[in-house]
Amino acid sequence: MRELENLVQRLVALYSEEVIDAKVVAMELQPIANTPTPDAVPNDESLSDAIERHIAKYFAAHPGSLPPPGLYERVLREMERPLITLSLDATNGNQIRTAELLGLNRNTLRKKIRELDIQVVRGIK
Repeated sequence: MRELENLVQRLVALYSEEVIDAKVVAMELQPIANTPTPDAVPNDESLSDAIERHIAKYFAAHPGSLPPPGLYERVLREMERPLITLSLDATNGNQIRTAELLGLNRNTLRKKIRELDIQVVRGIK
């Protein structure tokens, strides 16, 4: 069930069309032939290098054409979610400490949590 949920979230984030057809879903479900295995990723890979590698893979998935418009917002959204989620986990769900950690205003963090539909669980670790 979680895999299906992740697929739907990825499709919504990466494609701006009103209707996402079966061809797009099939393309997203196919493993890319030249995807590096975890062993092939250098241990000293910087965040910038990892992002560049993933975006290059995304462009490669659209041979002969460009990805749908709105790429900038989709990439930011894909990065924000794990950043906020992992930061919340590190602070045991404490939004004030998470906001400080991220350098955000508490209200801005709360707005992003709502926008990204992030579940906040407090005090569990």
